[in-house]
Amino acid sequence: MRSTNYLLIAAALALASSFAQADALVNVKTETVRYDDIRMTSPVGIAVLYGRLRGAADRACAAGESSQDLAQKARFKACYDDALARAVASVNNVQLTAYYESKRGTYIPSSAVQSVTVVAKGQ
Repeated sequence: MRSTNYLLIAAALALASSFAQADALVNVKTETVRYDDIRMTSPVGIAVLYGRLRGAADRACAAGESSQDLAQKARFKACYDDALARAVASVNNVQLTAYYESKRGTYIPSSAVQSVTVVAKGQ
C-alpha cells in the first residue's frame, strides 16, 4: 500500500514538473539588443550597452514591477535578474562583465557577438 502511494505521489510530481517546464517554455519572451554602433572599448559605450540590456530585460519581463502583488514582484525580479545576467554573459565582454558585476555584486561566466537576445522565462 505504501509503495503505491509513493508511486502515485512521484507520478503526480513528475506531471506537475513537466507542466511547469512546458509553461516556462511557452512564456519565453525575447528582445534583440543591437550594439554594433557602440565603442566597446569606451566606458561610456559599456554603460550605454548595459542600459540597453537593462531596458530589454525590463520590457521582456514586463508585467509585474508596478504590481502591488508581492509574488508578482518577486517573479519579475527573478526574471529580470536572470535575463540581464544571461544577456551580459552572451555579450562576452570583459569590460561589460566588470561593469555588471560592479552594479550587481555577482560573477557571471563569459562567448563575442554583435547583438544579443534577452530571454525572459516564466512570466
